[in-house]
Amino acid sequence: MLPQGLHLLGVIEHGTDAAIPATEHDAPVASLALEVLGGCPGREVWLTPSRVSYGESAGIRYARSKEVLFGVARCPAEELGPAAYQAYRDIIALTRQLGAGPLFRLWNYFPGINEEQAGQERYRQFCAGRYEALAESGYSLAEDLPAASAIGTRHGELWVIFLAGRGTATQIENPRQISAFRYPPKYGPRSPSFSRAIRFEAAGGPSLFISGTASILGHETVQQGDPIGQCETTLGNLRALLARVSAGELDGLGPRAAWKVYLRHARDLTAVRDCLGRVLDPTSPLLFLAGDICRESLLLEIEGIVELREEPRQC
Repeated sequence: MLPQGLHLLGVIEHGTDAAIPATEHDAPVASLALEVLGGCPGREVWLTPSRVSYGESAGIRYARSKEVLFGVARCPAEELGPAAYQAYRDIIALTRQLGAGPLFRLWNYFPGINEEQAGQERYRQFCAGRYEALAESGYSLAEDLPAASAIGTRHGELWVIFLAGRGTATQIENPRQISAFRYPPKYGPRSPSFSRAIRFEAAGGPSLFISGTASILGHETVQQGDPIGQCETTLGNLRALLARVSAGELDGLGPRAAWKVYLRHARDLTAVRDCLGRVLDPTSPLLFLAGDICRESLLLEIEGIVELREEPRQC
């Protein structure tokens, strides 16, 4: 039963990679092979006050409201570069066909993110496929990129979950970091194509969608091998993003913020949870998941959504 006055956009299930289950509303559902380690329940339910219609195109299940398009694409991940290219081309084509507005947030999940395949790391293959799709679709690959995360699952397929919307999407970069789309060539033949955050404003009000954020200063991993050091550096990067939009302090956001933490090693859960507990507002929903990060040197990654108005977000 949905809360009165709200409509279902979609569901993200953690802890499974089963086929997309049907819902009574025909909403898009993603089922991810990510172990839930703690915090909120492993089911994310996306709701909207606007009426929703559902559809499917090129294998993409989607929900469309007056302002937002929420979609889920799933495809085999054996050849990751071509798979990423096709998924992104299809997603971009769908958003334009429906007049849904710009893509402003994407989540990417696939197995073996740090494994080498045909002489190249799979994450770099993914970045190359995504880059080519965006370039061919007219993106400048600089100041017009959505926020994004890329996380390695234990097994399964390539999942791409996305949001597009009729509103103003403003790209936010981090002064402590070189923008990912300007990384030097040592990180692969094509730089990662995402922004550090997006401030999205529609009729319902503004929100900050924070990309996967880790222990990177400039373009280098710092505090290697130290989960607490990496957690503290990551928190510093989150503070810098919040300051760019005058969003407030981490310890005062309350239920306006929701955080998702990916841990490479489940053994680091207690230490990282304690580190975050000293800084984050205890009323901000927090979910811990086991997942591999885009660099082998990174032990954790944090992403978040912050409502830039005084209304709470539920877990």
